[in-house]
Amino acid sequence: MSELPSFKTKLSSSLNCESLPLATSNQILIRFTAKGQSSSRGFHLVYQAVPRTSATQCSSVPEPRNGRRMGNNFAVGAVVCFECSPGYVLEGSSAIECLTVPNALAQWNSSIPSCIVPCGGNLTHRTGTILSPGYPEPYLNSLNCVWKITVPEGSGIQIQVISFVTEQNWDSLEVFDGGDNTDTLLGSFSGTTVPALLNSTSNQLYLHFFSDISVSAAGFRLEYKTVSLTNCPEPVVPMNGIKIGERLQMNNVVSFHCEPGYTLQGNSHITCMPGTVRRWNYPPPLCIAQCGGIREEMEGMILSPGFPGNYPSNSDCTWRIYLPVSYGAHIQFLNFSTEANHDFLEIRNGPLDTSAVIGRFSGQDIPSSLLTTSHETTVYFHSDHSQNKPGFRFEYQAYELQECPDPEPFRYGVVVGAGFNVGQSISFECLPGYLLMGHSILTCEHGTTRNWDHPFPRCEVPCGGNITLDNGTIFSPGYPEEYPNSADCTWLISVAPGFGIKLNFTLLQVHGPHDFITVWDGPQETTRKLGVFTDGEPNDPPSSTSNQVLIRFRSNTEKGGLFRITYQAYRLQYCLPPPIIPNAEILMASKEFKIGDIVRYRCLPGYQLSGNSILTCRLGTHLEFQGPPPSCDVTCPMNEVLTASTGVIMSQSPGTGFPHFESCSWVVKVESGYNITFTIEHFQTSRQFDELEIFDGPSRQSPLLITLSGNYSSPLSITSSNNKVYLHWSFDHTTSHKGFRIRYS
Repeated sequence: MSELPSFKTKLSSSLNCESLPLATSNQILIRFTAKGQSSSRGFHLVYQAVPRTSATQCSSVPEPRNGRRMGNNFAVGAVVCFECSPGYVLEGSSAIECLTVPNALAQWNSSIPSCIVPCGGNLTHRTGTILSPGYPEPYLNSLNCVWKITVPEGSGIQIQVISFVTEQNWDSLEVFDGGDNTDTLLGSFSGTTVPALLNSTSNQLYLHFFSDISVSAAGFRLEYKTVSLTNCPEPVVPMNGIKIGERLQMNNVVSFHCEPGYTLQGNSHITCMPGTVRRWNYPPPLCIAQCGGIREEMEGMILSPGFPGNYPSNSDCTWRIYLPVSYGAHIQFLNFSTEANHDFLEIRNGPLDTSAVIGRFSGQDIPSSLLTTSHETTVYFHSDHSQNKPGFRFEYQAYELQECPDPEPFRYGVVVGAGFNVGQSISFECLPGYLLMGHSILTCEHGTTRNWDHPFPRCEVPCGGNITLDNGTIFSPGYPEEYPNSADCTWLISVAPGFGIKLNFTLLQVHGPHDFITVWDGPQETTRKLGVFTDGEPNDPPSSTSNQVLIRFRSNTEKGGLFRITYQAYRLQYCLPPPIIPNAEILMASKEFKIGDIVRYRCLPGYQLSGNSILTCRLGTHLEFQGPPPSCDVTCPMNEVLTASTGVIMSQSPGTGFPHFESCSWVVKVESGYNITFTIEHFQTSRQFDELEIFDGPSRQSPLLITLSGNYSSPLSITSSNNKVYLHWSFDHTTSHKGFRIRYS
């Protein structure tokens, strides 16, 4: 700063409405210093620019806080007067004069006064104001103030409470109906609970206010006036209420009603009682916006608690609207202001806390109107601990709930539920074999006209689909109308594992060969085919060995037709008969094969078994004999030794894929002392390339018994001279002759 003031002032402790000396320059410096651990309420300074003084001009005089200045001339010889607002008293001179000072600036003869609130006093004016000390600032702690109001004899005193807030239960205002605290106590008031009017029965009232050592509040403002005691005092009309009756003489009755949305608290009728002093038998009631309640009227209004003032903190209010069964509530908002996101209002469609929420509102925007869907409506309001707002006001009117249209008749299906009122739902189910097209559940919507939230569904026969029910029906497309041309529909039926599927053609008018139904034992067309079906009813309805069946219907004629197939799941217990193997016989104990049963394969003489000779009935994806079946084939051995007393030796069938030239050999060896006889049952070979040599001994070095080549039509027998014979067969696979079959013994 360019220069500091020419004087220095230090302030501490407690001051109220003090005026500091005027600065002598156009700048001042203010420094605030806080020391130590304790804290206090702080300070509030008001500054004002004033013209510089001169030898003939005093400084400008500001208006005192809570008072007024009379006079605007600040020249030498001028006088300025001061007075305070009602409830305040002047501290200092009520008038100051501007005087000349030799060889100096002109000065006021006294400091500017201030207006303070006295802690008590004797009040004798016919009207007046009583304030808590420090008002409108919070009052101080440890106060003990007494006011005594005295008006002319024969008159009474009426106090109107303008505002009142003290520390609940600790700071109180006591009002006595007389000149001291031994007279009748009209009431001891603390917190915010105080009547709007207080009336004396004499010309005196005694008021005592005290505060404790901690926690203060905003305080109070009371206005009093002198009233006649020959009539009852004018009763205070409750805010948001209506008074009926103007006569205030003895035995007159005054009644009160509240505006819509408010609830009367107190007596709705009061009577002016006889006596030396007229007074009402009850205090006037209050009209308050309650936190919750039950409304059973056909129309009404609901307000947030305290409306139109701010609602209280930490509120949880519930209102319930009960109307006749066939009516809903039409809700229209008139005012709405809550703390966004934290304080909210919910409208619930029903009487329970768990009923569906049809509207949740928070913030400043006025919500749109609502139509509830039930004759019982719940309104819930919540506020947290901060930022209270004016709240809300809405009115409701009952409106008749019409029914939604009847969905019957519903072709090929059934309707579940008979309630067609607003908010009620019905469901639709199709008969077996039909598929629901559309929404399965419809709800009757609210509004001035009733309708379902979706169009009515319909039941149609699908062209294929996945079916998982244990039993059901499959219809031809378009049933009961004839199926169309060029249809290609596939159904996959799946039941639980361990179950099979039995089909029954209850109606079969499918015109083959262009129209037909094919059934497979599994989910794909590569599985075992159970049959192809056209006109008529199959003698043996197909059954699957797995838990899935694939059905495909194809049409390619213009004749049309119908079919209906029912199916049901059955427990899989028996395998189908085992497969027949060429040149083999099956050894089995029964013709029915349960899970775990086995069958055994044995090749006919001359054939060699390849693969597993035993198959077991097992349940896998199908109930069937597990594993591939064996085969019985003719082999081309090298020096195979045959020791059985009888047997068959055969050549391989042509075209088996072996090399062009090949040779095979066998050694037949029987018990010593026996000869071996060979019977040629058939022999058809190529004379040029195929040749069978039989030696009378165990090798090719043994004597040659016979060489066979070409064709032999007649049976031929050859007998060895000992118990061992060697056979050697050489052949060419390019020929297609039958080969040979020789039995020995």
